[in-house]
Amino acid sequence: MTEREVPTWPDLLHALWRAAFAAGSTKVFAKELYLGLLELPHVRGVLGARIRPSGDLPVVRWADHDGGVRTGPAGLAADVRPWVRNSPELVTRDEGQAKIADLTVDEVAAFAPHLAERMRDAGGTVVVAASFRAAEGDRGLLLVTMDAPAGAATVATALGQIADVVIAADDRIADQALLDTRLAADAVLAEVSLRLARSLDVEETLRAVVRMAVPGLADGAAVHVQRDDKLVQIAAAHVDVRRERLLNEHLRHGRWAGVQASGDEIDATPSLLPADVGLELMTSAVLRARGRVLGVLTFFHRSGGRRVPTREFVRDIAARAALAIDNATLYSQRRAEVEELQLHLLPSVLPELPGVEIATGYNVAGHLLEVGGDFYGVVRQPTGFTALIGDVCGRGAAAAALTGLARHTVETILEEGGRAEDAVRLLNAKMLRNEVTKFLTLATITFGTPGPDGLPLRALTAGHPPPIIIRRDGGIEESTCRGQLVGVIEELKFTPADDVLRPGDAVILFTDGLVEARDPAGAFFGDTDLEPTLAALHDLPLPRMARTLVEGDGRYAVDDDAAVLLIRYRGDRVLDTTLPAEQALDAAHAAVQALGRPVDRLTTALGPGEVRITVDGDAEWARVEFHQDGQTWWEIR
Repeated sequence: MTEREVPTWPDLLHALWRAAFAAGSTKVFAKELYLGLLELPHVRGVLGARIRPSGDLPVVRWADHDGGVRTGPAGLAADVRPWVRNSPELVTRDEGQAKIADLTVDEVAAFAPHLAERMRDAGGTVVVAASFRAAEGDRGLLLVTMDAPAGAATVATALGQIADVVIAADDRIADQALLDTRLAADAVLAEVSLRLARSLDVEETLRAVVRMAVPGLADGAAVHVQRDDKLVQIAAAHVDVRRERLLNEHLRHGRWAGVQASGDEIDATPSLLPADVGLELMTSAVLRARGRVLGVLTFFHRSGGRRVPTREFVRDIAARAALAIDNATLYSQRRAEVEELQLHLLPSVLPELPGVEIATGYNVAGHLLEVGGDFYGVVRQPTGFTALIGDVCGRGAAAAALTGLARHTVETILEEGGRAEDAVRLLNAKMLRNEVTKFLTLATITFGTPGPDGLPLRALTAGHPPPIIIRRDGGIEESTCRGQLVGVIEELKFTPADDVLRPGDAVILFTDGLVEARDPAGAFFGDTDLEPTLAALHDLPLPRMARTLVEGDGRYAVDDDAAVLLIRYRGDRVLDTTLPAEQALDAAHAAVQALGRPVDRLTTALGPGEVRITVDGDAEWARVEFHQDGQTWWEIR
């Protein structure tokens, strides 16, 4: 066995610079950095920390020759806090952009005894410390403990060079994060503007504003409007869905600082919400138009959190919301042409595919004045087919145009045998190249060739609600695919998910208009009822299931555009014939038995004359259909 080759410090430093400008986080090259320092002569241990202006330590790491690199080991943060408190008293010298201090471990023990003990355990007797600035007002800290003073100057030089690397990487990452936040804010503002400007139902639009702001731009949000000289809560959202009910409850009962509708200052102030909500700060903006206070929009933030919208964004979104509320009284009727135009953006006929049943449902938001951008499609491919569904932000001619562009681009690539990932990336590039000011979400499911285990599928989402699989026994499984929305950033990242449909299993694709439907108490359908409803409807004919969903099942109101695409795998067809009615039941019974499952006598009442019978399925599930006199009915065994 050959001895491990140790890289030279210049080689390691060069590698760190390359990693720094490719990383999305300093965590990516932390291990390489710490292990590199451990290779320097006499180095026994390395400690690193990020220090907030408040003195909090969001990141602490320790590395030594015995245990390697460890992030946040037990007790390390507590050991470091005395250093943070006392380090301003240390004598330092400049090394590049770092402040360097030289101490013995005994000197460290005088004010940070547990930290000194950790260093002694690693074999250290002296310490070289480097402190340097980090992004957003934080500071970086690196402590290197050595077993002898020899080489301390080399370590100090190395720490100054490392500080240059970390500062450059931190600045680049912070700049990119700021740019991404601004892009997201611009996208949300564009969507908010379109929804507010075109909506006849302002309250529903304000709920959408709250949903769009969380979690991308705030940790929580709420909106109140003026009614009869009172400010009434319309909606609230929390980044942690488990705490959203708590937030709503505390707001309704006044357990917070309350709405602030008197001034125009937009600064973060204590929210006074109970600790169980986890939102310590809030930023309120008055909704005012033509000298009248119409409501208040409030964003909530965690203390020390990064999702804090800028003053300009809060002021802008509040102004747009106020104008929309004021103008809502000018809309007196909806345009019936919207529904017709909306439906023209959808495929008039979906392909018939062997062994597969497809159904769709669509609800047009009748209270809105312009066409929306929900769409769906099914595309044949050389080795299977792909189902897709999407939602273009906003409404009107531009949304309709982008809907056409999206469907044409994606479906053309799929028809030529391209992968869904490639189709979405090409659409994203085309939107950015053409400077399209809207974004869209998209989800696809690519189905392969059926095999012994069933019909294989690969699900993909680009900022869209993931598909849900409805098992033949009523079980509900949400796909684990994840991805970023289309038309905002250049490099899209996807996490596809593979699965298999057995005969009788179905999968549903839907737009957010379905999950944002509300029951009479104001609860979102997607938060409480989606999965139980799908389970209860699992054995219905797909057209009936789709119709029930978009019509609200009699329990909730689907007021926004909502598209539903359902696909059920029926398995192999073991019977497809036409027989006299008196022979039909026996033939269907024999076909079900041929699938390998015991079955009671079929009980369907058939009229006189000929009946077409089809039987699909496997040994666990069978679907028997009878077609007679233009009518179809079935039995599921």
